[in-house]
Amino acid sequence: MPRFSLGVTGVSAATVAALLVTAPGPLGVALLGGAALAAGLAWRREGVLALGAGTLFTAVVLAGIDGRSTGWLLAASIPALLAWTSARHAVGLARQMGDGATLRVELVRTVSTVTALVAGGAGGYLVTRTVTGGKSPLALALLLVAVVAFTVALWR
Repeated sequence: MPRFSLGVTGVSAATVAALLVTAPGPLGVALLGGAALAAGLAWRREGVLALGAGTLFTAVVLAGIDGRSTGWLLAASIPALLAWTSARHAVGLARQMGDGATLRVELVRTVSTVTALVAGGAGGYLVTRTVTGGKSPLALALLLVAVVAFTVALWR
């Protein structure tokens, strides 16, 4: 299994949990998502990875319902989505390359994904603040959906 992508997945899931440490309910959901991600990686099952990543993202949304700011939600969404893309990439590389040297490929993939997520989140944040003044929950929900759709589009 590609070690770098495994590390990125673990650090990303731990970052989501650390951001949720003050919210016990969402933190429990995030820990459950992290466990599902670990199981998906161990079993190399993309369905379980998607379940774990979806659970991590759900934890972020639950924290947002408690009144977190738009910036916080977008910032917390980045490691949740990065955990998913890194885990999927690790499983895909393991299938294709086995134990071959994959560090360069993993670095390029991680840097490009983080760049795209940060740029998308920052652009969306600026639009949300400019157009709605940051007060519309519907606009925030649509923005989070757009960030997820953008990430999925990266894989196609």
